[in-house]
Amino acid sequence: MRIMYKMYRINAILFMLVLYCATTCSKGMTEIEALGAKPNHCTYEYAYDMYGAHCADLRLSKIPSLRSGIEILDFSDNKLQELTGDTLSSYTSIKFLYLADNQIYLIEDDALSSLTDLQTLDLSNNVILELPKKIFQLPSLRKLYLKGNPLIHMSLNDLVSFQPVKAPLELLDLSNCRIKVLPKWGILSQLIFYNISHNPLISIDPHHFSSMCNLGKVDITDSIDNIKICDLKPTIMWFQNKSVYFELADYSRLNSGEYESCPVLNGTHMNINNATFNLCKAELLQICVPGTKH
Repeated sequence: MRIMYKMYRINAILFMLVLYCATTCSKGMTEIEALGAKPNHCTYEYAYDMYGAHCADLRLSKIPSLRSGIEILDFSDNKLQELTGDTLSSYTSIKFLYLADNQIYLIEDDALSSLTDLQTLDLSNNVILELPKKIFQLPSLRKLYLKGNPLIHMSLNDLVSFQPVKAPLELLDLSNCRIKVLPKWGILSQLIFYNISHNPLISIDPHHFSSMCNLGKVDITDSIDNIKICDLKPTIMWFQNKSVYFELADYSRLNSGEYESCPVLNGTHMNINNATFNLCKAELLQICVPGTKH
């Protein structure tokens, strides 16, 4: 009888220990999960002395009401589909706008017009059907990311007829946009980095780059495979002559005997390109020299 009683007490104690451990362990797991859980609403913080709203990866289909005065808005990795004239009209102080990895297909013409302080715009990896021309007139825009918008090539040809680019673009990313023919931008005197990689280009011409007199680097990785080697040479020589670094995955085609035997660009075309380049330089000088009218 005493043995059975002792056994009962031992079993009871073991049961209580198991119950206690299960309770405390599950409580601990809940607290750990709570600490690691993603927020379900926008959060606010300062970055580089600028007030920002972080709304990334919340699976939101529209931009919620945000605090005023924000200069940074990260709304990447959500389900936003449209940018209308009212979407951002209350946040005119935004300088950095990140809208990558959404489902944007429509940007109304005046959707971003009120963002006169906007310096960086990231629209990467959306399904944009048409680019509003006013994006290229934003007075402070320096970095524009359009990577991975496979339908954007449908509207780029329409940009030929628009007014000269007024945005002081320093970086333009058109990688992986299924572009076959590069758009005629006009003079982009402040452009430093031009990413046109991973596009099925059917032609490339030095005249396109002659209006980019401040260009330091162009990425043409996996974009020139369909272009004949001798049709590439004038542009490659232009890059080399103007000290523009051009990025490729494989430079072996440019070290071949076939490339070496290709004819060089005739003097007339070189003169035209140099004239455009000098016109671009004159515009850049007006921008760089304080007090110069432009």
